[in-house]
Amino acid sequence: MSKKQSYRKLMICNNNQGFTLIEIMIAMVIFVVGMLSVAAMQTGATKGNNTANRSTRAFTWCSDRMEVLMGLPYNDPGLDEGEHSSTGDAEIITQTTDGIDNDYDGQIDEVGESGVVTITWNVVDNDGVTGSPPPPDNTKSIAVTVFWRTPLGRQKSLTLNTIRAQNATAS
Repeated sequence: MSKKQSYRKLMICNNNQGFTLIEIMIAMVIFVVGMLSVAAMQTGATKGNNTANRSTRAFTWCSDRMEVLMGLPYNDPGLDEGEHSSTGDAEIITQTTDGIDNDYDGQIDEVGESGVVTITWNVVDNDGVTGSPPPPDNTKSIAVTVFWRTPLGRQKSLTLNTIRAQNATAS
């Protein structure tokens, strides 16, 4: 090994200056930018989960109401032609009997409950209805809609549609 190479090796090994303040500051900026990106991603994921949770609840409530309506006799007042609501006084299912926490307070069907979740259903008697193709006679078209408000106050809704046929044994 030459004298010049050994001197260079000695200089590299004895260089104890460490990191400069600028290098540390740049590393901290890169770290902070990365952490802020992760925090923003986490916030977005939480919002997406909350939205999906509310949509899933609405779909569950909508399908539950559809099952209740499909279980009623064909000539039941709940299946009379027209618009029906869970907030109506004369309806068979109200906000205090619908099995839903309409006001998000943790209590289901408490006395006098009213809140941001409402369910409506529209029934159309298909006898004599024309269309392309026309629906069969002795059927009713049922559309169940759930309305709810987001924490920001936006109105959201979900609708399920079906056709109910009159059973041969029903009157």
